[in-house]
Amino acid sequence: MTTTQGPRQRLLLSAITLMCERGVHATGLTDLLTHSRTARGSIYQHFPAGKSELFEAATYAAGRTITALLDNLLATRTPAHAIDGIIDYWEQVLTGSDYTMGCPILAAAQAGSQEPSVQAASAAVFATWTDKIATALHQAGTEPTTAKVIASTAVSAVEGAIAQSRGARTTQPLDDARIAVKLLIESALPAAGSPAGTAASA
Repeated sequence: MTTTQGPRQRLLLSAITLMCERGVHATGLTDLLTHSRTARGSIYQHFPAGKSELFEAATYAAGRTITALLDNLLATRTPAHAIDGIIDYWEQVLTGSDYTMGCPILAAAQAGSQEPSVQAASAAVFATWTDKIATALHQAGTEPTTAKVIASTAVSAVEGAIAQSRGARTTQPLDDARIAVKLLIESALPAAGSPAGTAASA
């Protein structure tokens, strides 16, 4: 965290980090203030609704960062290899943090009914990822309804594997998800020599 960042950005970054490490409910205002080195009044100055508004904004901010990575991967790789890239990213996060950091969007989804705006933000981010992967699969030749199902399953598989990997302190669940999602995607793509396959590769 650099000294040039203003209090709003510091609060957002601290909220994302603490969500990854502890979850929403286990992170209090004092934790956020200490971690961000921010005065108490700054929270309500930048997030008038308090902790809920801060975590909602943090969820969208984290989502935009990961979405940008996904966009880049989908623009430069096949759908299956894009998922490879996402899994590589999360394996680096997990091993680099000694398995203390999870996915902030998953943490937001688990915030519970007391934080409906935070949960809604997580649902919106997951939907964005699903739509982007589904679009890429459709462009590669997968039937639209099937593409949406596979994309949703891919997101669920990766997110579940992140949680499982963190708990078991091994990236094996992510490696398993990599294989399973790749097989699922390949099973839904047209054969290379088929008319649909030819059109998709044109």
